[in-house]
Amino acid sequence: MEALNRQVLEGRLNNLPPEEKTDVVVFVSSTFTDMSVERNHIMNQVTSELNQYCLKRKLAFRFLDMRWGVRDEASVDHMTEEIVLDAVRVARGDSKGPFFLCLLGDKYGSRLLPHYVEATEFKLLRRIAMRRGYDVMVMDEWFERDDNAEPAVYRLRSINEILSHYDDNENEALQSKDKEKWNQIQDKLLIMFRAAAEEAYSDRLISKEARHLYFKSVTESEVEEGVIYQNPVKDKVIVYFRKFDDINIKDTKAGGWRFIDLKDDKIDSEVEELRERLKIARVQPVVGPSQLKKFHLNWTPIGIDETNEQHKQYLNSLIEDIILKLKVQVDQCGKEYTNFTPLYKEVLHHLHICVNETQQFAAREDILESVKERMFLVYDKTGELVDEPTEDIRNDVTWDSLAMQLEGKLSCKESEQRENEYKAIQENLNKFHCKFIHSGFLQNNDADPNINMKEMFTQLPAYKYYTRPIVLFGTSGTGKTAMMAKIAKESQNWFPNSVSVIRFLGTSLLSFSIQEVLMSMCAQIIALYKVNIPPYIDMEKDFQFLCQFFNSLLWKIDTSSRPLIIIMDSIDQLSNLNDSHTMSWLPMQLPMNVHVVVSMIPNIHCCLQNILVKMPCSEQYVEIPDMTMDIADEMISIHLKSKGRRITKIQRRFILDKFEKCPQPLYMRMILDQAALWRSSTVMLDMSVGDNINMAINKFFTNLERKHGELTVKKTMAYMSASHDGISVSELEDMLSLSDEVLQDTYIYHLPPNDQHIRVPPSIVSQMMTEITPYVIIRKAGPFKILSWFHRQFREVCTGRFLPENSTESIHKEMADYFQGIWYKKVKPLTLYKVKKGEFPNADRGVRAQNIRDMNMYNIRKLSELPFHLIKSHQFEKFRDLCGLNFEFLQGVVHILSVNNAIRMLGLAMQMMNSAGEIESSQVYEDLDIVHQILLKGLESIRKDRNNLAVEIISQLGPSYSGSPRLQSLVRDAQNFLRDSDTAAFIPLNRIAPGPGTVLKFSISAEVFRKNEEDRFRCYGQVLSVDERNSNLKCIYSIGQQRYVYTMCLQNYGMIKSRQKIKAEVQSTKMAGGDRFIILGQPTTLELYEVSSWNKMPLKYDPIDALTVSKSGRILAYSTVLFSKVVVCQIGDTVTNISELFILDLENILQIRISHKDDFLVVVNEREEVSTYDISTAKHLYTKETKKDGTVISNHSTVKARLEDTVQITSDNKLISLDPNTSSLCLNDLVSGEQLHSLNLSQHGSANIVSLHSSEKYLATVDRTRSNYSHIWRVWDLCKGTLFSSPDNAAEYEKMGDSGDTHYESPHVGVSSMQLFGDEDLFLATVEIQNPSIVKVLYIGSEATPLPEATPYCNLIGHYQIILQMCVVLKECQLVTVSRDNTIKIWDIHKIALNFTDKFGKDPDPEKVRSYFDRQVMTESTTTKFDISRDDKKAFIATTTGQLIVHDLENNTLLHSHKIEGSQVDFLLMSSSGQYVTMATDKGEISILSVDNYEVKHKLKHGMPKIDCMAENNNVVVVGTQGTEAQGSVWNIESGVLLKEFKFPYSLRVVALTSTGDKIVTSFFDYPVILTIDNDNKSMDMTQVDTAMADASCVAIDSTDSRALIGSSDGQIRVIDIAGKYEFRLGQISTVTSAVFFPDGKKIVSGGYKNIFVWDLVQARLLYRVKKHDNFITKILFDKSGKIMVTASLDKNLVMWDTPSGMSIATYYGHNSMDQLKITSNGGKVLFIPDIVNYIGLLEPNQALKSMMVGDKSVIRDSLLKAQAMALSFSSQRIKQGPSQMCAIL
Repeated sequence: MEALNRQVLEGRLNNLPPEEKTDVVVFVSSTFTDMSVERNHIMNQVTSELNQYCLKRKLAFRFLDMRWGVRDEASVDHMTEEIVLDAVRVARGDSKGPFFLCLLGDKYGSRLLPHYVEATEFKLLRRIAMRRGYDVMVMDEWFERDDNAEPAVYRLRSINEILSHYDDNENEALQSKDKEKWNQIQDKLLIMFRAAAEEAYSDRLISKEARHLYFKSVTESEVEEGVIYQNPVKDKVIVYFRKFDDINIKDTKAGGWRFIDLKDDKIDSEVEELRERLKIARVQPVVGPSQLKKFHLNWTPIGIDETNEQHKQYLNSLIEDIILKLKVQVDQCGKEYTNFTPLYKEVLHHLHICVNETQQFAAREDILESVKERMFLVYDKTGELVDEPTEDIRNDVTWDSLAMQLEGKLSCKESEQRENEYKAIQENLNKFHCKFIHSGFLQNNDADPNINMKEMFTQLPAYKYYTRPIVLFGTSGTGKTAMMAKIAKESQNWFPNSVSVIRFLGTSLLSFSIQEVLMSMCAQIIALYKVNIPPYIDMEKDFQFLCQFFNSLLWKIDTSSRPLIIIMDSIDQLSNLNDSHTMSWLPMQLPMNVHVVVSMIPNIHCCLQNILVKMPCSEQYVEIPDMTMDIADEMISIHLKSKGRRITKIQRRFILDKFEKCPQPLYMRMILDQAALWRSSTVMLDMSVGDNINMAINKFFTNLERKHGELTVKKTMAYMSASHDGISVSELEDMLSLSDEVLQDTYIYHLPPNDQHIRVPPSIVSQMMTEITPYVIIRKAGPFKILSWFHRQFREVCTGRFLPENSTESIHKEMADYFQGIWYKKVKPLTLYKVKKGEFPNADRGVRAQNIRDMNMYNIRKLSELPFHLIKSHQFEKFRDLCGLNFEFLQGVVHILSVNNAIRMLGLAMQMMNSAGEIESSQVYEDLDIVHQILLKGLESIRKDRNNLAVEIISQLGPSYSGSPRLQSLVRDAQNFLRDSDTAAFIPLNRIAPGPGTVLKFSISAEVFRKNEEDRFRCYGQVLSVDERNSNLKCIYSIGQQRYVYTMCLQNYGMIKSRQKIKAEVQSTKMAGGDRFIILGQPTTLELYEVSSWNKMPLKYDPIDALTVSKSGRILAYSTVLFSKVVVCQIGDTVTNISELFILDLENILQIRISHKDDFLVVVNEREEVSTYDISTAKHLYTKETKKDGTVISNHSTVKARLEDTVQITSDNKLISLDPNTSSLCLNDLVSGEQLHSLNLSQHGSANIVSLHSSEKYLATVDRTRSNYSHIWRVWDLCKGTLFSSPDNAAEYEKMGDSGDTHYESPHVGVSSMQLFGDEDLFLATVEIQNPSIVKVLYIGSEATPLPEATPYCNLIGHYQIILQMCVVLKECQLVTVSRDNTIKIWDIHKIALNFTDKFGKDPDPEKVRSYFDRQVMTESTTTKFDISRDDKKAFIATTTGQLIVHDLENNTLLHSHKIEGSQVDFLLMSSSGQYVTMATDKGEISILSVDNYEVKHKLKHGMPKIDCMAENNNVVVVGTQGTEAQGSVWNIESGVLLKEFKFPYSLRVVALTSTGDKIVTSFFDYPVILTIDNDNKSMDMTQVDTAMADASCVAIDSTDSRALIGSSDGQIRVIDIAGKYEFRLGQISTVTSAVFFPDGKKIVSGGYKNIFVWDLVQARLLYRVKKHDNFITKILFDKSGKIMVTASLDKNLVMWDTPSGMSIATYYGHNSMDQLKITSNGGKVLFIPDIVNYIGLLEPNQALKSMMVGDKSVIRDSLLKAQAMALSFSSQRIKQGPSQMCAIL
């Protein structure tokens, strides 16, 4: 088994094992007339039972019943027997397990003439027949020699060639006559052949088998094919003998002939002997006793009598036995593949395709040789080709496994160094008698916020030489796939001992998406080279990391002795998910001995153009030219030989002539498939093949229609064309069976054999599928094999021919009905009215069930197809009810496909509803839109965990949603899912996330802001730029020590398309040149990159101080202060094609602009002087000089920042710039320099914040005040130069700013960012300094009626940290904000404008707008602090609007609310006695409230205006203000008496009180200090202090008041006893963000970056370290038992832990950072501050989680196994089952 697995994974093409089958196809063999009752029972009873049984085993079951379905045309051509035997072969080839069910009775069956006889045998038999006196002229007339067969044969001619009326249904008399003639001729021929064969056999001239050919029946031929010649028979075949003991052949009612073969009204003894010989001598010895059963029955006048007791028993026994035996055989054969992984099966699938394609390959040695040469090309690190690489160069394999670091191990030297460090620390602590406990001898890199382990793993080693991918391209049908298969085969000879990773893209379920392709290829490489993968590697959630991982993996394997070959065929077949066609996932530089070959069609999806941009090396590309005539001639011979055929010279010439006009392999393949059917007598007139591929395909379909019926083929192909993701044979059979038209066409001349179970004959579909197989791809989807066209031309022709526009909707409706399952076990009456007539009112079409989920397995076919067909057939209400708002369906789509699929599904429905013009119900659209918004807003959360769909629905709508009935049902179903799920989860008890109806479209987590020293002074103003042309965002990410530019697609909900590593110094990004280029800004220079290739523009001078590219992307200008130059260049098609136009010698140029038409250049120097030049002549036009004192020169960086946004050129050549004399913005004529308008009302000039409206009619500016304290924005009408709008209280702000009073108690009114937007109504979005996490949107009027005093309209609330940047994108449809909370939010400003018009009409009243805004502000208040009452019954909540809210936790209702006097509450604590609530404001005011009546009992005042910490215990409260002279105050909150005021240096960042309230724990820097209320505590012995002078971050006291701890920013936790004795120092890696004692006081749990450490103080050791979060831990809490722990993090996740096992048992993925968190004493409720939608967030555990919390070991164990499977799914360890198909593959 291991050897076989290795052989397949290595890509060996010899002796391939067979692919696993997923079908159970059972051919039912029997004579028809005597076994009709049994066959009907089998179809009615066995089919449904086996369907369900096989489905549980991920198999698809079907019977092949040939009683009907062989069209008359086949019998006319004598192909009936061959069709039947082909069906047996299909069953044998396709079936996994049993394939042949045989029923043999007293009838032997029809004995037909052989449809061909080998030429030598025919001549022999003819001579014998002539010698015996037979009329051999009949043989000569009806048998025609065919020399195209190999060997030559005599073939029985078609009946209607000679008897032209044989199948003339319109002329019954002539038809009857010809049929009688044929019967006579057939009898004559049979007599002659049998007599001649008997003699020839007697004379030993032919074999016994050859003689038997002329005597045996069709049934015996079936049995030979299915039983006698089958090896093995065991578990493949089931046989039944049935014998009537006393058949009365004269029973006219029964029709004795139906049950036994008669001759001259007597039993045919010859046939009887043949029948018994078949049973006893041939079948019985072959099958075992377990596969054969015999029945003896008494005869009745009607043969099988279903009312007869014995016969009833027989039928019941037969059916029961068939079901039992089939199940046993299915189970037995299912064991064959149980030990093979999905990866093995995927690889094997592609290897089989490779072998099949090479068998049809005609040698094209020139192309093979060309590819081989390119695989040996080598490049050096400069990118130049190495002319003649030496053997040493070829063997210069660079590989670096980073094993020690990645596994967290230290080298011996590092371990020794670390141990010495620890010893030194311990020695220093010995003087305190203190024990040092460290986190171990591990790297702990994943606990260091400055190290990103993923980045470390994927970093590439330094290398001198490399290879490049080879690109094979050619038009569709040129034979790329066959060529790639041949390259795969030959490369194993070119590179001995190599291993091959081969993928024929689009041919399997896991080869459509580039993400799945890369994952499976990585898994294969990991298995081949035995790479150890760290557990933190997760590629399923981050595609860009996957690309990076794939690239780095190639450098981490040792290919020196085992070269790696990667073959990827048909890149164009990839879906465009993850922008696969941009080719950004393909490494362009490969290690030596790693070779990649890809193929593609050049004009599809721009794949070739995209890769040419990234790899402009012509030597790496090979175009497949048209096939030469010599190769075509060879291809004819190869193809025909594989079919056992040949053709005449005339026919060969005919083919070559056709091919010369259309020299494409696909066209040749189609001709040859037809030519294989030509006889040597076929004349040119009958060789119609079409003159090109499209004509050949149409001819192919015409032939299909002739063979299988025009209507049947039309429907079949229509279903194939209309399918969303292909179609299976079983589905086709079902759908055709539901079509009355098809059944009318099928049952023309005979009635259905089973009037209760009417279906299309499976043989029809089977035959059609056999014929189209060469042109389709077959891939697996669950238990089904899905067929779809492989060649694009087939798809196009098929759709155009069989799915015309006028029938599209009806076809989609039929398919929607089927996948809806409305006909399962339902009667669909049928009336036949053509030739044969009949009424079938109780006809069950026998279609399969279409449940969303069966036996814990989702119906992937329904999930994929039903929504598509409902939408396409405009059944929007059904779509809503069955798919869009059906929770089970949505959950299935999210689980099996993806949340993006669900979003696209809903988006398509709404798009189709809009385009249809008439929406049948606005409620339907609204419901779909709401779910669409829920998925968009919850996209990130659901991507993390697909079970979060239910959580997001409840979180966004609320558990008590009362809107649309359908949405109410959706919420209930989501609640039931979470409640009943066996997966531990939290259930939201109220609305806790922004949901539908808000203007927030979606959010993206972005690692933009880093909270560390290095980034403290970094400018974040331009971390975002917008690529409007491609609807992309470019954003600078800081990951560990590295920086990247991430590209995110706005139209695909923020999906990351690519990332580029940039210099760590880069701080800004800006698109340029019509989005062709991107400018990256560093503190000292600028760099320009071409976006498509990410090639850096080679510029002559460096450093660069200013740089711009014209809108056309053709003119570049840059300045360098160091060299006093301004350089103007022209850019060609590539970045290397750049030429200088002119150079200006100018000093200190800090800003440059180029006019829209590339005609004028504007430069600005450090004195803000503006100069203009004509680009065509380099002529200086004018300079706006300053009158300022030249000695006063501002800092260059400050001037640059001012000029960056304030210098702009409009499309009509107006220049916006700062007046160099007043520093005020003004509008100038660009050509003349004339000042048109001043855009400033302040004598202090303009700030460097401007926003130009997209129409270029309006400009928003900011006026400065004298104090620089207040800045006032203005909006100007650029056409008139007049003021358009200002803040409604601008005068007050001006007065405040000009007063110079910096202590004026009024909020800052400056804006840090602003954006103009709107069409008819104009709006200004601002970020104000006083509320930097909120975007305020103001209405400023319309073009016709400007609003001099703007009025606020709404706030965009969602960020909880400062907004760094804001921009308008997608033609003013969306606003993008990025914040220090590391989220990018996308706001629908188009919706803002629409909502505004809906609310206020076309002539809005500003007062009403203002009133609306004021009401909104009141409802948008957020919680600042909260706490829980000691009895867990109430929550006390303070909000930003000054409300105190009391929430009833038992009933989840509001108990009380009132306005709080004073400022915003910064601290709120419930007293330990449970009697009081203590609140402190940011002004040092403290209020003590009674819990009983909520009245203020005492108002206290701290001696400092700011409070930094607060603690309470035993009705004593302490507050403190940190600093060098930190000051604290202590009160008794019961009496309101001030107990103490004290000062203690460098303390009071944190504070805690003992349970008695008499001791205060704070810190001196990072060292814990105990202060008593009774003593002065003024002195401190510094020799007894262990401090690194780091900041204290947390404080805790154990439950017995025995110990206290301080956690600090240096990663240390210092523990003292309550008397002040220093006991322990605990060392983790990163800042200690939270640390607490276990409830028993014997352990400490601490958190830092990602990691949680549990320290055992009794054993003085680190007990364990766990990791579940992806950022700093913000909170650690315990329930009262200490068995349950809850943690929160900046990653927005909340995790519940089982502390005895150290296992995380549930995770809640939030929408905001949960730095404030509380749990009830029993852990039964978790409270946190949610987004703006509610004042408190409530979660409770579901039943599965509750069981874990109380210690149900079985639940914990099962969960642990799941967690292990998840963690190890991509490792080298073997897990029997994983949580998903993808995990199992990996």
